[in-house]
Amino acid sequence: MTANDNELFEKLLDDDEVQDVELQKESPMITVVGVPLKKPSSRKKNGRRRPGGCCKCFCKCIGVTMLILALFSVFIAGCIYFWIRDAVDQLTIETDSPQKFPVVYKSDSELHNVVKRVDYFASAVIDGVSDIEDLVLEQDEINGFIGHSDYLRGNLLVTFSEDLIVEEFSLPMDKLGFGDRFFVGNDYLVVKSDEHKAGEGGLIEMKVETEAKHEDWFDGPLIFVQLQYLITKSNMDEGKSIFELFLEKGSFFGQVVPQEIIDEREDLLENFFDELDHSELEDALKLINGIERVSIEPGKIVIKARKNNSIN
Repeated sequence: MTANDNELFEKLLDDDEVQDVELQKESPMITVVGVPLKKPSSRKKNGRRRPGGCCKCFCKCIGVTMLILALFSVFIAGCIYFWIRDAVDQLTIETDSPQKFPVVYKSDSELHNVVKRVDYFASAVIDGVSDIEDLVLEQDEINGFIGHSDYLRGNLLVTFSEDLIVEEFSLPMDKLGFGDRFFVGNDYLVVKSDEHKAGEGGLIEMKVETEAKHEDWFDGPLIFVQLQYLITKSNMDEGKSIFELFLEKGSFFGQVVPQEIIDEREDLLENFFDELDHSELEDALKLINGIERVSIEPGKIVIKARKNNSIN
């Protein structure tokens, strides 16, 4: 190798060292590892959804919901049916010769006159008319209304005795799909008057009994209620009558009313009065205040208005 070649080689080595030093002075390289991205679908590239997709999903949800509700309704209906069927079996009897009661026939005009008499009496009492004639409702008139019902005709009879109303019934259950079964029994309402220091009052007793024994369900009558009524004079409202009604005893389908509830002495008429608006409440109070006596007599009910009745 010549002298010139050696000089050129040394020069090249020197240049490489200088470049190495300069490269080392530079900032270190940063390597970024890329994460592969999912290729966008053509639907997103186009910026729109497939037509009808959301609507179909909504319809499916509605369909599933309606199916669940339908199945639930069928289940509830089945439970009610079997409960009714069991109740009907317990409270009715099966017979092919049901009892029939005498039918009282009244014309439409006769029954219309009864309604007019009741309406006139009530309006006269509310309006404060003096010397109102007693309202008399005959036993045959009540049975005449029963005779106008296709379902009740011959299957229900009402009888009035002294302080006593008795109903006898033999009601067919074929309307409910129970063929030869009949709801047979009787009920009564008896009024026992009494004098109290605070005013007039007494007891009202009601009982419903069935010919079916229903021993597998409960013992005793279907319904038994004993109510105490009290008619007093108001010291705050010009001496007007106050009619109160309290529960003394009671049982419903074999369940006796707890003594704790009876001891509360809640006036059962308060809830009735609370449901009336102002004008209806005024009329109801005027009607109660304007009636002197209701008596149950053999073959009729007599309602006597207070003498010198006044709306004041």
